Amino acid sequence: MKSLVGTKTRENLLKSFAGESQARNRYVFYAAAAEDEGYMQIGRIFRETADNEEQHARRFFNFLVEGLKEELPTSVEI
Repeated sequence: MKSLVGTKTRENLLKSFAGESQARNRYVFYAAAAEDEGYMQIGRIFRETADNEEQHARRFFNFLVEGLKEELPTSVEI
């Protein structure tokens, strides 16, 4: 894979990773609040949505890691 260092693509991937990670955490917090109020089904829906956001974040992270491998010394493994 071509290096992403210094590219707009890397910048966009970083922003997307951060956004998906923040969204995941918000949904986990909403789930806990719903469950605390006794809304277990709504809590499960929020948790499922959080899991989806985590998968989105993981995809962006994997692209970022793949784009950095060429920049790291050979003695470092990801």
